[in-house]
Amino acid sequence: MELKSKIGPVVAITITIAAVLWVYAGGHGITAAQHSSAESSSSNTTAMANDTASKSADKAPEKNTNQASLSTQKYSVQANTIHAQNIALQLAISGQTVADKTLTLTNSYKGKVVKLYVKKGDFLKKGAPILQIDTRVLQAQIAETKSLTKQRSIELKGLTKLKDINLTSNVRLAEAETNLATALSTAKSLAINLENATVTAPFSGVLNTLDIEEGQMLSDDTPIGSLVSLNPLHIQVPIPQNKIHHIHQGTLGQVHLATGLETTGEVSYISRQANPESRTINVELLVNNPNHAIPSGLTADVDFSLGQQKAQAFSPALLTLDDNGHTAVKILDEQHKVASLPVTIVKSERDKVWVLGLPDSVNLITVGQGFVAAGDTVDAHY
Repeated sequence: MELKSKIGPVVAITITIAAVLWVYAGGHGITAAQHSSAESSSSNTTAMANDTASKSADKAPEKNTNQASLSTQKYSVQANTIHAQNIALQLAISGQTVADKTLTLTNSYKGKVVKLYVKKGDFLKKGAPILQIDTRVLQAQIAETKSLTKQRSIELKGLTKLKDINLTSNVRLAEAETNLATALSTAKSLAINLENATVTAPFSGVLNTLDIEEGQMLSDDTPIGSLVSLNPLHIQVPIPQNKIHHIHQGTLGQVHLATGLETTGEVSYISRQANPESRTINVELLVNNPNHAIPSGLTADVDFSLGQQKAQAFSPALLTLDDNGHTAVKILDEQHKVASLPVTIVKSERDKVWVLGLPDSVNLITVGQGFVAAGDTVDAHY
């Protein structure tokens, strides 16, 4: 019993010591393994870094070589040599027809309209009657004045004879002269009224409006209608300020009217005052219109011929803008260096434009102009 009681504690202590030794030995082994694995990972990372650096070093010269190759490569463009040609320059301007004269007719003798000789729209020659006002009272006044004038004339003659033999005074003679002058003045005034009682056309033209009717009572200065003269017909057109130097007195223009009629006009007037808002100068042309077939107020397109001038033609798609914002084209010199030249468009057609500002012969870039700039040297193909 004593022996068994002593063996139990000894066994327990032995087992405890063995467990501690085992744990110590096992932990140390794991730590060593982990340390070994870390060293291995670090070695691999260093090797990979060295390998990447080596490859980068190997590729660097190749990249620099490609960049140098690209920097010396010339862009390829297509070009065409064009030559200046003589063309007829035209200036097309839109305007409108204007009557030569327009007058509002008025009445200068009051009374009743007893007769209308015309109707609205009639063509009247100068002096043709338009209407007649009742003159019955006026005729009676004229007859009375005529008799009074005759009487005053006889009285003056009698007093003149009496004065010759000193049987009347100078005062009586002067009174007789005054009475005769008054009668003559009244007769002249009545004759003017009789003339004004018939309204006539002051110039040849069309009675465009008629505002009164037969039987109507008219007071002084009553509007009767409007008379319009259409021959010659005027055409007003606004000429741009930068084109006015091409237009002179007598310059001819082809006129195309909205009605389809075509005719020729001649410049008769150039305004000496420009319109500051539209930057134009008004010009008038005269057009022969003997039958008054062309009315006033029509839209009229006028083409002026500005003579011959040398210009180049090409597609409008080749136009660009230079650094100053001006319309330009890109060309090549003899060394295939790109240059940008400003141009002025003088004529436009459906598929091409005509420009000024280029040499008589020029190498125009037709393909690739959008990818090159002035000063670039290119690989040109014609």
